[in-house]
Amino acid sequence: MTSPDPSARPSRPETQWRGPSLRTVMIGVFALGGLMTWQMHRAYVHGEQVVQAVFPVMEEKGKSLDAEGCIDAVIAWHKQCDATAVMCNHGVKQAMYHCLKSQDRQAGCKQLPASESMDGKWVFLTCKERGSQCKRTKDCVCADAYRAFDSFCRTDGEAVQL
Repeated sequence: MTSPDPSARPSRPETQWRGPSLRTVMIGVFALGGLMTWQMHRAYVHGEQVVQAVFPVMEEKGKSLDAEGCIDAVIAWHKQCDATAVMCNHGVKQAMYHCLKSQDRQAGCKQLPASESMDGKWVFLTCKERGSQCKRTKDCVCADAYRAFDSFCRTDGEAVQL
């Protein structure tokens, strides 16, 4: 038995670059994925700390504010919120609850439109009247604050629907 003639194989040009190996590419992908995961986790933890820190502040402010004052305080907090936009937007309803629960809100609840006459757009009209016109209906801090107030009133001060 003889070995095949090595000269019969096609030769590869030695000067042609073939690129990185699959192992190198996969290591790079996994390293980048790990780095992105770590960064997202850090952003999430920081955002949670920012949102959680506002609750005791709002409870204290709520002792001396009416419902409109709570809405103003939450809007002001949202403007300087240092978390991700999603976390800040979600924190509006929670911050409103902590502000509102600090005292009896029955008088303020009576000033809301009757539930039979509400069509859902009253929040946008109310925000426009107070100078906080909503540019996007899905991401409107003022509207979310009013909805939280309405939810607080409908549950007799027990909760805010998130």
